[in-house]
Amino acid sequence: MIEKLLEYQKIDADLKNIENELKKSEEFKKYAQAVKFLKTVTDSKAQIEAKAASLLLGMQNLQDRLKKLSDDKNEFTGIDEVEDENMLAFLKKKSAELSSQYASLEAEIEKLSKEMTELTLSYKKLMANTKAMLSQQDEYKLKYEELCKEKETEKSKIKKQLELIAKDIPSEYLAKYKEKRKDPKFPIVYELKDKHCTACGTELSQLELSRLKNEKIIECENCRRLIFIKE
Repeated sequence: MIEKLLEYQKIDADLKNIENELKKSEEFKKYAQAVKFLKTVTDSKAQIEAKAASLLLGMQNLQDRLKKLSDDKNEFTGIDEVEDENMLAFLKKKSAELSSQYASLEAEIEKLSKEMTELTLSYKKLMANTKAMLSQQDEYKLKYEELCKEKETEKSKIKKQLELIAKDIPSEYLAKYKEKRKDPKFPIVYELKDKHCTACGTELSQLELSRLKNEKIIECENCRRLIFIKE
């Protein structure tokens, strides 16, 4: 049983190599890059739109305040004609305060305008990148599919070999193997030597050793590979 599982793994390694070769290809990398970027577009667009709405609201608020200050400033037109010196001093002070507030608001509006300009540029860049990545996704998806087709004959041959060997492997052990096969780690099955998992070097506890004797194959608690003991 173990020998058959190890034989299965040895042939499966060839299939794994082909899969790795495909995933390391420029075609797959470019396709995956585009897919990854496009998944973020909706959130990025929503963030920009939310910030734009906030900036517009802030701009409207500042402009309303600026208009009110402008109206207030107009009320101080002609204060030099006031004859009462105390009143004149008071009015000039208030006028200066309003002018200072007005200048401060103008500076805030200018700063906000720059932020809005930068946000607009960010949005345009996002849209340009989205268009480019949509094109890249379509182009490299086709190229990757073509690359996969080139390897299909070789993969089919290996899969047929695996199917033949699988007939001599108990279903529960094959199920464990196939579940682990979904992980990127490979090989999957390792022999126990001197009470240690040969995949990661972890020493098995007495309880695990007892389990291994009964179940023949168990999962290493540290690296999660499948380990067996040679009888």
